[in-house]
Amino acid sequence: MAGQIKIAYLQEKDFCMRMKEQVEPYLKTYRRRGRFRGYDGVPIFYYSYVKEQARGCIVISHGFSEFAEKYNELVFYFLQAGYSVFVPEHRGHGSSWRKLKEPDKVYVKSFEQYVWDLRIFMNRIVKPYDKEAVLFAHSMGGAIGALYLEKYPKDFQKAVLSSPMIQMKVGNLPYKAAIAIAHVCSALGLGSIYAAGQHGFTEQTCFEKSSSLSKERHQYAYEKRLQNRRYQTSGAVYAWVSAAGKAAAYVRDVKNIQKIRIPVLLFASGREHMVNTEEICRFAGKLQSARLVWLLDAKHEPFHAGERERMYFYNELFRYLLFE
Repeated sequence: MAGQIKIAYLQEKDFCMRMKEQVEPYLKTYRRRGRFRGYDGVPIFYYSYVKEQARGCIVISHGFSEFAEKYNELVFYFLQAGYSVFVPEHRGHGSSWRKLKEPDKVYVKSFEQYVWDLRIFMNRIVKPYDKEAVLFAHSMGGAIGALYLEKYPKDFQKAVLSSPMIQMKVGNLPYKAAIAIAHVCSALGLGSIYAAGQHGFTEQTCFEKSSSLSKERHQYAYEKRLQNRRYQTSGAVYAWVSAAGKAAAYVRDVKNIQKIRIPVLLFASGREHMVNTEEICRFAGKLQSARLVWLLDAKHEPFHAGERERMYFYNELFRYLLFE
């Protein structure tokens, strides 16, 4: 169905070249960079891509250690489909304010801080366009998005949650033990040190261990990180892990889930290694109006899967946005 709107999808071959020579100049004609003050007055940056007579506004809530330009390909497709697109960079990410001096570390005291910032962004930047508002949220951004939908259920008319962090994976430790350790470390004043297994940015990347199955797309995003020190967020500190655990517990509470009454499309991947897919399934099953799509041969980033799964992702995404 997505083919009916004539989206010019990019294939794996020459992806990086086409992004630089075709997509980025196209995006530049729409792109505006701005900033607003978060709930506590700190600067939060964003990119907006506004189309005249847009069918709606899509707000992208990015994932852990990500930045707005990582979503250039997705923005390109949303614009072709007739949407205006808005991509705020969450505090501690991209060009936005961060509490810690070390740019590699990802810190937040509470996920509610992300939500409060996003609410201000919606009210001041997005809502004045008076269009249908759609949330597209990935991974950590999915946890932020789910939390937002539970607290402010009327702000969006549709939502897409891509590999949402309803509960993260924590390596070899049992989940409850890892979260308990993070709570204790934060309480003892150790919240700003790297959590176990986390580390700073390195200039050497390992595609095989990444969340992508598209080598060209992985390389494109990593080159952006190499070129901009502000894009080199890398490892979570204990305060962030503690905050993520508290947010996940709130999001999974059935009383809070039942506050979400808009249609929600969720994507889960068969080769997932970053978030708990069982919890995504449980969350989806408790929603009032939801459809869960499995991409069996995708990793954590379904929009960076192999061509077959990637096209299935986009067909399901645009069928939902345009025809449901």
